[in-house]
Amino acid sequence: MIRYSTPERLDEIMAAYEAFGIMIANPHVVTLEDGSRYKRVDADQLSFKHEVDPLGLLNPGKMRSFAPRLPGAQQ
Repeated sequence: MIRYSTPERLDEIMAAYEAFGIMIANPHVVTLEDGSRYKRVDADQLSFKHEVDPLGLLNPGKMRSFAPRLPGAQQ
């Protein structure tokens, strides 16, 4: 177990693990993209969000890449 101290120290620890090929998802950020190793969300996550929350009412702002679908708009 590693105790959180500073954002800089967390970045150092994550970089050390990633150097060994261990994938890290950072839970200490606001958006999914910032926590992802590739700074993007997977297509399946994005399509699921569109399926269950097309207007983006649930947890707004959690996915920067999500654009709500307006009622009556072409899908």
